[in-house]
Amino acid sequence: MRRAALFAVLCVAAGLAAGCGRDDTSKAIARVDSSTLTADEFYASVPEQLLAVMSLDDQEEALKTWVKTELFYREGLRRGFGDDPDLRRRLMEIEREIVAEECIRGFVEDIPEVTEEEAMDYFQEHRSDYSIQVRLAHILVRSRPEATRALADIRAGAPFENIAASVSIDQTASQGGDLGYMRRGEMVHELEEAAFELKVGDVGDVIASSYGYHIIKVLDRHPGAGQPSFDSKQAAVMNFLTSQRRRTAFDDWFTELEERATVIIDTALLRDEARARILSDSDAYEEAPTETTSVVAP
Repeated sequence: MRRAALFAVLCVAAGLAAGCGRDDTSKAIARVDSSTLTADEFYASVPEQLLAVMSLDDQEEALKTWVKTELFYREGLRRGFGDDPDLRRRLMEIEREIVAEECIRGFVEDIPEVTEEEAMDYFQEHRSDYSIQVRLAHILVRSRPEATRALADIRAGAPFENIAASVSIDQTASQGGDLGYMRRGEMVHELEEAAFELKVGDVGDVIASSYGYHIIKVLDRHPGAGQPSFDSKQAAVMNFLTSQRRRTAFDDWFTELEERATVIIDTALLRDEARARILSDSDAYEEAPTETTSVVAP
C-alpha cells in the first residue's frame, strides 16, 4: 500500500474515534481539553488488516489526525454547527445505515457454515457440473445505476464488448470483458449460479458482490475434460453452499420483516414531486437575469 493511500485510510480511521473519549487522562494517548483517546479506542477504530501494515510513524500520523479532527469538531460545536437541522438529519441517516448494516452482519454471521459432509453430498450429486467450462465476458462497475444503464444499452443492441471497454473497471475491460474459460469454484461465487444457468449468448441481470456490480455474458460452453476431486473443490463448494444458505435465510428474514411492518411506497407521489421540482428549477432558470456582453469594434 502506498503511503499516501495508507495515510488517507488512517485519516478515516482516526476520524471515527474523534470526540468519543472520556475525561480519563490516565491511559490517554491523545487529549484535546476534556476529550481523550485511549489506546483501546484507537486500535478498535483501525481495521485489523490495516493495522498489520501500519508502522509506528503511521500510528503517530493517525494520532495527529485525531487531534486535528477533534479541534475542528469542538470549534464546530462552539459555533453551533451541531444544532444545524440539515447536519443532524445527515448524522441520523449515517447512524441509521450503520445500525442496519450491523444488524444484517450479525444475522448473517449467526447462520452456520455448511459442514464437510453436506458439501461432499452436494459435490457427489453435481460432480459433472464441476467439469463443465463456460467462457464468460464480464462488466464490473461501482454502482447499481451504472450497471443498470450499461445493461439497458446492451439490451438495446449495443455490443457487450464495447460497453465493457467503455465502462468496466475490471482489468479485462480492454479485452471486451473476456474472462476466458472457467469451471465452478473458479469465479466470484455470486456470479457462479447465473453463469451456469445462462445459455450461450445470453446476458444476465445485474449481480451485486463485494467487488461492485456485475453483468455477465456467456460466450461459450463445453463439457471439459476429466472429473475433479472433492479435495480440489471442497473450499469452493463450501463457500458456494454457505453463501446460498445465508442468501436464502436473509431473503426469508427480509420477507418476514416486511410482513410484520406496514410498508408503503408511494411511487405516484414520488413522480409528482419529481416533476414539480423539475418545473420549479426550470422556472427559476428562466427568471434568472442574464448578462449581455457588447463587443465594440475598435
